[in-house]
Amino acid sequence: MITNSSSSNLPAPASLPLASGSSLRQQRGPFFVGWVYGPWAAAGLITLLALRLLLDVDGVNQGHGWGLLGSAAICFSIGCVCKTSWALAQRRR
Repeated sequence: MITNSSSSNLPAPASLPLASGSSLRQQRGPFFVGWVYGPWAAAGLITLLALRLLLDVDGVNQGHGWGLLGSAAICFSIGCVCKTSWALAQRRR
């Protein structure tokens, strides 16, 4: 049985940002743009780490390097989706 206690710390529905009638556009700021380019920065960093492992003289860590290259490709594709979504949202304004 689900009970509704009055001592709950959850905010009231009217106090939530989107429920009070404010739009998502008004809440955006420069922090939002950082999320657009963040996956590309992560992909670049992971690629550098992967290349370091792939160029290892021993060859022991090459398998991990290939795995990191796959992770970098995933981060890059997420960045492409974020940038496309952000550009489409800017066109709608």
